[in-house]
Amino acid sequence: CPAALPNLCADGSCALSVGACILRQKYGQTTPTWTASQYFAPTIPAVAYFASSNLAAANQIGDGSQSTFWQSGICFATGYVSVPEINIVANACAAGRCTMSTSTGTVSTAAATSTMTDMDFNTAASGFFNSATGKAYIQISFTTSTNLIAVSAKTNCGGPVLVMGVVSGTNTKMLIGTIPTTSNYQAVNFEVVDNSTLSGKVFSGIWLESSWSGGFQVFELAARSGPCYEFAGIDFGKPVAVSALTVRHFAGSAGSVTATYYESSLDQITWQGINTNGPIPSITTDALDVEIYPAVLMRYVRVRHVLQEKASFKVFVWELSAWDTNGKNGQLGTVKPNPVSFRKLVGVNGIYGWGTGSYSSTLTPQLGPSVFSPACGHARNYQNWNWDVSDPTVIPAFDQMVAPGSSDYGALPGSGSRLNFNWLNWDNEYTAWKASGMEVEVSVQFSSSSFPQNLFKNPFVNGYNYGYFFSRHFGRKNGTGDVASMEVGNEPWIAGMGYSDPVFYSTLLMGMAKGAKDGDPTMRVLPAHFGSLSDNLQRFNASHIRYLDALNVHAYSWMQTLVGRTGVHPEHNMSTQHEVNDLIRFRDTALPGMPIYLTEWGWDSAGGGEDCNPPAGVSGTASPVCVSEAAQALYAVRGALMLARKGLQRLTWFFYGNQATDAASWPSVKGLFSRSGLRSTSAAGYQLKQSYYALKDFIASLGATNFQAVIREDHDAFVYLLANGTNLASHIVAWRPIDAETSGSINVTFTSSSFPVSAWSLGYVSMRKASLPRVSATQWKMSISVYPTVVALSPKAI
Repeated sequence: CPAALPNLCADGSCALSVGACILRQKYGQTTPTWTASQYFAPTIPAVAYFASSNLAAANQIGDGSQSTFWQSGICFATGYVSVPEINIVANACAAGRCTMSTSTGTVSTAAATSTMTDMDFNTAASGFFNSATGKAYIQISFTTSTNLIAVSAKTNCGGPVLVMGVVSGTNTKMLIGTIPTTSNYQAVNFEVVDNSTLSGKVFSGIWLESSWSGGFQVFELAARSGPCYEFAGIDFGKPVAVSALTVRHFAGSAGSVTATYYESSLDQITWQGINTNGPIPSITTDALDVEIYPAVLMRYVRVRHVLQEKASFKVFVWELSAWDTNGKNGQLGTVKPNPVSFRKLVGVNGIYGWGTGSYSSTLTPQLGPSVFSPACGHARNYQNWNWDVSDPTVIPAFDQMVAPGSSDYGALPGSGSRLNFNWLNWDNEYTAWKASGMEVEVSVQFSSSSFPQNLFKNPFVNGYNYGYFFSRHFGRKNGTGDVASMEVGNEPWIAGMGYSDPVFYSTLLMGMAKGAKDGDPTMRVLPAHFGSLSDNLQRFNASHIRYLDALNVHAYSWMQTLVGRTGVHPEHNMSTQHEVNDLIRFRDTALPGMPIYLTEWGWDSAGGGEDCNPPAGVSGTASPVCVSEAAQALYAVRGALMLARKGLQRLTWFFYGNQATDAASWPSVKGLFSRSGLRSTSAAGYQLKQSYYALKDFIASLGATNFQAVIREDHDAFVYLLANGTNLASHIVAWRPIDAETSGSINVTFTSSSFPVSAWSLGYVSMRKASLPRVSATQWKMSISVYPTVVALSPKAI
C-alpha cells in the first residue's frame, strides 16, 4: 500500500485506517447508524410489579433510572392491615373462620377482616344482641395457633369494647386491651409483645365483645404474629431461571430496620431467601451485585425490609434488575482465535519518568522502562495536553523541545524547551521506552479542570493542530518513529473533571483524528474511553471511524458486595470486567474486525512492602478493592487468558507502580488504584510484586503463543487451547475460575487429540513444575487449581 493509505484491507484495497477498511467492506457506499441498546445484555422483563404499599410507585424499581424509586408507606402501627402475609386474620371471615353473637339476620361478617378499613361489620343490627349472655361479640379463629405481636381494631360502640386473645387449647380469654368510646372510628393498636402477661402465650384466635345493649360495629380487625415489613418486587409473568441480580435499596434511617432480604417465589405465597453470602446492609445507597449459582427458577423476586418494632419509617427500593442464565453482561458470539500473541497483547501503563521524577533516558535499567519490558510488549503514557501548551489554541512546538541547535535527545535539556513546561522533552521519554523493546502508545489527556471548554475557540481546528503536530513529530513514517498509537483523551467524561457535552468531544475527536492521520498516516488513532457503549455512540459515528484504527475501553474486575466495591476474580459472572461484552458485541456486529484495546485493567493488592490499610491518621479497615498479592499475580495471568479469549487485541495493565495513599481522599475512594502497581512506591524501595514476576514468566513461556479455542469453560474449569504460529495446538492451559484464596485441586476431564509433553504452573513468583495429565486415547484427566497449569503439546505420543 502507498504511504498515504498504509492499511491493507481484506479485499486487497488500501485505506487510511483500519476503520475505513471495515466500513468499506461492511457497508460499501452507505453510511451506517448504530443504536447502543441492541448490544446490551437484556434484563428479564417485568410483566407486573407488586408492593406491600404504594403500589402506584412500584414500577419505578424497574425503570432503569437511578433517580426514581419506590417509597413504602408506614407499616407501624396499622399500615400492615392491608398486607395479607403480615395480617394473620386477613379475609378470615370470608373464609368462614368468624363467629358472632347471633344466629339470625343476613349481615355478612366478611367486611370485618377484609383488609379495607373503610368497610364495616355492624353487630348492632336486629338480632345481633345475645340476651342470654348480655354481650355482643365476634370471634376470629387463626389457621394455626401462634403468639401475637400486635392486634389492631377500628370499631364503633356506645360502650367499651374488650379485645381478648383466645388461649390455644383452653378457650380461656385473656384481655389484650379495651377500646373506649373516645376511640370510636379510630384505628387502635395494642402491642401484645409489650405485655409481660401476654408475651409468649400461644393463641388460637381473637375475641371482641361489648356489654352495650346496642352491640358494636367492627370496621376492621387485624393481627400480627411477626414483625412489620415492607417489600417491593417484580412479577416476570412466568417462571424463569435467574442467575444474577443487581439491587439498589435504602432502609431510610439507621435503627429503623432489623434486616433486609432478597427473596424469590414461584407462587407469591412461599418465599425463599436468595443467598447473598452474609447479611445485607440495610443502610446503603450503593447497588449490590448478587450471583445466583446455580440459577434459581422463580416467577417473583422482591426486596423486603423488616422494621424494628414500633418504628414508623418509610423504606426505599431504587432498582431491582434480574438476568437469565446468560448473566448480567450476556454472552458473546462464536469463539474465534485471537491472532495477537500474548507478548504483543500484554502491556503496562506508565508515566513520565516511571515515578522517579527524572527522564527515562537517564534512568538505570533497574528503574526505567527496561524493568517492565520482560513482562510487557507495549507501554502507554498519559501525556497531558496542558503540559505541552498553555491553551488548546496554541500549536505545540514538539520540534523545539531542546535548545536551538541541540540534537541530543538523551540528556536533560535544561530550560530550552518551547513547550508549556520549559524543561519538558518527550523524546527523552519515548526513545527510551521504545529502546527497551516496548511499543509506545500515548493517551493525550485533557479535562475541563485543565482546559475548560470555553478555551477551545474552534474544537475541530484546535484538535486538528495538536493531532497533526503530534503525529508529525512522533509518528513512525514522518517523525521520530517512537510512538505507534495515540488516543484522543483518556477519560474526558469523568465526573467533576470531564466534558458533559457529547457534541464538543465529537468535534474535537474528528479534528484530532484527522490531524493525526494527515501528520502521519501510520499513526494508529483511538478515541477515549467512555463509561458505556451509549456514551461512546453519542460521541463517535461512522464519519469518525474512517480515521480510527481501534476502539478503546477500560474495565476492572470489581463487584458491589456487602462491604462495597470489591476486587474479585476475572471470571466471576458479576465482575465488571465483563462490561467489555457490550462493546465486543457492537464490534462483532457493526464493525467486524475492528480491534478493541483494553487500555486499563488490573487489581489493587498488597505487596512490595505495602499494605492496603488506610493511611496514617485515618481509621478503618483495608480497602475491599484490594486482593492479596498472590491473587493479583494469578488474576493477571488468568485475566490475560480470559480477555484474549474474548477477542481483545491489547491489554494494558494499570499501573506500573503503587502510588502514595491520600488521607483526604481515602473516605471517598478507599485508596483505589494506589496499590495496582507491578512494583511498590519509592518509599518502599521500588520492590517488584508477585504480579510482575507472574507476568514475566507468562510472557517468557507463552509470549509467542495466542489464544486458539475453548476446550471447556464452566463453573469448575476454564480450559483453553493455545497456538504458536502455524502450530494450531501448541499448549493447553487450565485453571479453576474461582477466588484465589481457595486451596486445593480438583480433577477435570476433557477431550483433546494432542499429547502432553511437559507441564508447569503460572502465577507464582516463579514457574513451578506440574504433573502431566493422564491421557487415554483422546480423553484427558487433569488436576487443576486456581493457578493456571500449562501443558506443552505434541501431535503424537512421545
